[in-house]
Amino acid sequence: MPKFGTSIYSIVRCLNNKTHTPEDAVRWLCENGSEVIEIVPFGGINLVTDSGMADRLRAAADEFGVKIDNYSDASNFLGKTPDEMEAEFQRVKTTIKAASQLGISTCRFDVVGGRKPEELVIEKFLQDLPIIAQVYTELSEFAKEHGIVMMNENHGFHVNGAERVRLVMENVKSDNFGHQLDVGNYICVDDTPEVVVGQMMPYATTVHMKDFYVRRTNPGAGWFRSRGGQYLRGSIVGQGDLDMAHIVGAVKKHGFDGNIYIEFEGAEDHFHGAKTSLDNVKRLWEAV
Repeated sequence: MPKFGTSIYSIVRCLNNKTHTPEDAVRWLCENGSEVIEIVPFGGINLVTDSGMADRLRAAADEFGVKIDNYSDASNFLGKTPDEMEAEFQRVKTTIKAASQLGISTCRFDVVGGRKPEELVIEKFLQDLPIIAQVYTELSEFAKEHGIVMMNENHGFHVNGAERVRLVMENVKSDNFGHQLDVGNYICVDDTPEVVVGQMMPYATTVHMKDFYVRRTNPGAGWFRSRGGQYLRGSIVGQGDLDMAHIVGAVKKHGFDGNIYIEFEGAEDHFHGAKTSLDNVKRLWEAV
């Protein structure tokens, strides 16, 4: 049976607005149904510069018997000189070591930064693939020393899409590498989540549950565009345009029993959005 939880990113507005401390945010997640928590470095959370933060966050979760079990972050290893590559490796490894103090079992790092639209083509991805695979191999072996499984996520526009993610998974030379499968993010590159989630489940170590409103014509402010030009906006999970019952069913049919995290990024009130999303996923899991 999976554990259902929430990424602290879902309520990052309360951290940015300074109405809650990171410890307060962890407690709120615990009080509102999270069985497991993901930490991200937003809203003043920095595990490297604040050496005591990991212990404080962990203690806040421990008050409720809840485990902080995943850390997600970003990096960029493309277009670097050898010295810049080494500096980025050291920065990421230092972060992984700091994150290990949370007691996590998994850690996701993106290794590609923002790319220009003309660089998002498959030809450029295939040129970048050897570097991406090399970086993940080294990071996976380092994370293993700390008892952590390294993961990639189908995030952004370059290292996203079922075929590209599959190529990454098959080219990383480590048995300590997994996939953080974000069910909603596949629509960002115009894959159909209702189709590809089931195809990608064999690679999944953890799952992000996310939903989107999808429009073909411009609805106005507050939307972003997919790689193919569709208009997208985050929604409460189960209230958007993705068939979440089908998607949750695909995850359950696979027999997945890892951690499932809500990642709410809609325009609705973030407390309402995070809690309703989590409640909806639990309800759908029981119903399908």
